[in-house]
Order: sequence, then structure tokens, then C-alpha cells
Amino acid sequence: MEIVKSIFEEAKLIKTVSRTDNRGPMRVIGNDERQRALGINFMPHETRTYTMPRTGTFFGIHFQPTERPGAKLISLITGRGTDFIIDLRPDSPTYLKWEAIELSADNDLMTYVPTGFGHAFLSTSDDVIMLYQTDFHGGKGYTGRLNYKESSIGLKLPTPVAEIADYDAEAPFLNDI
Repeated sequence: MEIVKSIFEEAKLIKTVSRTDNRGPMRVIGNDERQRALGINFMPHETRTYTMPRTGTFFGIHFQPTERPGAKLISLITGRGTDFIIDLRPDSPTYLKWEAIELSADNDLMTYVPTGFGHAFLSTSDDVIMLYQTDFHGGKGYTGRLNYKESSIGLKLPTPVAEIADYDAEAPFLNDI
């Protein structure tokens, strides 16, 4: 496991450990000892899978409010997608800047999204399965939301949004938070 790139210093793009033998491929997604050695103190409390049958399925923008901090690790089991990390720290020089990362089942990459950052994801292939780990217990009502069409952020999507939950489509804009 190694850090490929630091995104806004705190967020990370991580190359996972993988190997293949006669049984097929194996990938180490979580290893607290290796993660701590990289400066990432993350212990999952909740692990979910999201299945996206269609290209253009969109999740986000989600974030953890300061009063309910938490971090996320995101990787793909199948398919391809664009993972977005957005700096939502008002005092940061990179406030409202974002970075897009291509994740796939084949590139052995995962993203680490700490408190203070928003996260969004858009599937760029059919049949995507995302592994989504958090170090908090969350879900509706525990996670902050921001509308992906927020003009001051200006996300550039590589493919049109074909599927989005009402929960995300109706998320507030910055001036409504």
C-alpha cells in the first residue's frame, strides 16, 4: 500500500496491495498497520457496497459536518468511475476546489476522504460495484449534502448524469446551508 498522490494534502489517492495467482486476483483494501504507517488513521465502522447497473449513476456531494466528523475510503470492485474530492473547508486556500480521480476495478486505486472534504462519484461504465468504508455510522440525516450543480464548485462530469437519487438531486446549494 502506498500513497500515489496527496490531494489538498489531507485527502489521498492510495495504491492498494494486489497479487494474482492461479486462483485469481486478490487485493488488500484495508490494513490498519500499513495505513497508519502512511499517516492515515482509519478504522472502518461501516462498510457498504453500492451497485450501479448504468453508466452515469451519480452519488453526492456528501460530507461530514464538523459536529459529526468522519472519513471515507472508496474503491471499486467492478467497473469504472470518476471519484470527486471537493475541499469544503471555508478557511482553506483551496476552498471549493476539486479533483477528479479515475477509479476502476483494474487500477488498484482507492481514495481517502477526510473530514472537511466533500465526496461525489459518477459511474463511467455499466455494472459498477463500489466498496464504501466509513469510520463513522452514517446515512441519511448523518451526512451533509451539497448539490452537485453548485456553480461555485463547477464539477465537470465526464459523462451525463443518467441516474441520481432524489436525496442527491434535491440537495441544497451553498447559499441554502
